[in-house]
Amino acid sequence: MLSIIKKAGIIGIWLVIWQIASSVTGLAFLLPGPVTVFLALGKALCTRAFYRVVFHSFIKISAGFLAALLAGLVLGSIAAVKKGVQSFLEPLVLLMKALPVAAFIIVMLIWFGSQNAAVTIGFMVVFPMVYQAVLEGACAADTKLLEMAVVFELSPVKKVRYIYVPQIMPFLNAAVKTAAGMCWKAGVSAEVIGLVKNSIGEELYYAKLYLMMPELFAWSITIMCISFLFEKLAVALIRQCGRVISGDIHGSGKEQDRCRS
Repeated sequence: MLSIIKKAGIIGIWLVIWQIASSVTGLAFLLPGPVTVFLALGKALCTRAFYRVVFHSFIKISAGFLAALLAGLVLGSIAAVKKGVQSFLEPLVLLMKALPVAAFIIVMLIWFGSQNAAVTIGFMVVFPMVYQAVLEGACAADTKLLEMAVVFELSPVKKVRYIYVPQIMPFLNAAVKTAAGMCWKAGVSAEVIGLVKNSIGEELYYAKLYLMMPELFAWSITIMCISFLFEKLAVALIRQCGRVISGDIHGSGKEQDRCRS
């Protein structure tokens, strides 16, 4: 309870600072106050178009995230066992990590069109993070436990379940937590540049074009809230899957996961 009150107090202070900045500078046209912005947000929440736009962006960005998560888990696991696969994928992963997102967006728009931009960009951003997390976690497995598994002749399935999964989970939790937010930032950026119809990016573009600053801030707050909830959902899903696979279905390792992540 005290933690909630503390967080609410901090948010309240920043809202006051925001309002003071808007009033003192006299630039309400460019920097609308929080009251104006939240009124614009409330107005948008009362329309069907708002939810249609959010739904379309959510589906496409989530599709890119889930595809990258699955590919990262599979290829990361294979690369941890097959060093040849790891060497083969290394240049591609480095390219994804090093190339600016804006450059990726332009290339993907040319290759796949604007309607698929959010999916492809989300995949490009998330895949290297998940792949690297799985690879590092698997390679960091305790050698003593692996030796014990050989002595007791554990099957490959049991090795994965009781040794590799608990080792990988802290790396994967941290990667997913970062990747979820980055996926939304990159996905919406792709929608803005590609001017994707019925998307949050399109709404941001037209709000900027016609200098509708309250609406621009309102959509920005919407992105922040959705990204935050998406991150919490993704991390909770990964942790639950990890506990089920490793046999910790009652969540006894929850506190340990929190400390590591």
